Amino acid sequence: MALELFKPFIINKLIERELAYNVRNAGKMVEAESEESYEILDEIISHHYVLLNRAPTLHRLSIQAFQPVLIEGKA
Repeated sequence: MALELFKPFIINKLIERELAYNVRNAGKMVEAESEESYEILDEIISHHYVLLNRAPTLHRLSIQAFQPVLIEGKA
């Protein structure tokens, strides 16, 4: 799930590091769950938060930010 949520960021880093030469190739690397994709995902997750909105949003405490933690398998 994390690979899919952070896919645009991972694709950008793969191209920046010249591990992939275009978006299509980088997307295939992410879908194949390559080792490089997981290494980049670890770096990206430490700098990005996930926002959770509890509907209906009546006040500002209904939206919370969380820092994701990766685990193996399904949560």
